Amino acid sequence: MPEVPFSGNTVESSLQDKSCNIHSLTSSSTDDQSSILLVSVQLHVSPERSNLVLRLLICQDIITKRVIIMDSIQSRNFRGRLSPDETLAAKLETSSEKKAATTSRVNLDYFPSGSVIDGLSASLLSRCQVKNIRCSLVVSWPEFGPSVIRFVGALLKSIVPSLDVGSVNKDLEKYSSRKDAWIESDLYT
Repeated sequence: MPEVPFSGNTVESSLQDKSCNIHSLTSSSTDDQSSILLVSVQLHVSPERSNLVLRLLICQDIITKRVIIMDSIQSRNFRGRLSPDETLAAKLETSSEKKAATTSRVNLDYFPSGSVIDGLSASLLSRCQVKNIRCSLVVSWPEFGPSVIRFVGALLKSIVPSLDVGSVNKDLEKYSSRKDAWIESDLYT
């Protein structure tokens, strides 16, 4: 995206970078030789640009059977009160994901009716619905903090058992405090 300045980004993937990183993982089980793409979008994608970015992620060149999206809940889009001390996680699914075997689904409550998800994650979920791709959107609250990091780490470990989330958890805890949130502001770019 041309409007995003990449000055200051490191050569190796870092949580401080404003980037979109695509990592390829291979399943370690002998039964399943499928490849897993882990995509980390570490920058704000405006709702107007979401459709363009998702076309790059789900296109003719990248063929996927299942998508799991992780995002945070914005308090302005949630119907009800969100306490900063409380961890909340919920999901939205495509109809093909609901029809799939219950053992392969993400085991969470559904996102409450009347609440809204927008941006890249909503565009990606709707694109998967249109293309009949199995997809789960997992949203969590609060946006930052150790409780969310533990939840995301456990969720990733249950989805990709061969993934080493220990080192990722340390990096996430380092950069997840509210006092560091100003770094991501467009005001300081």
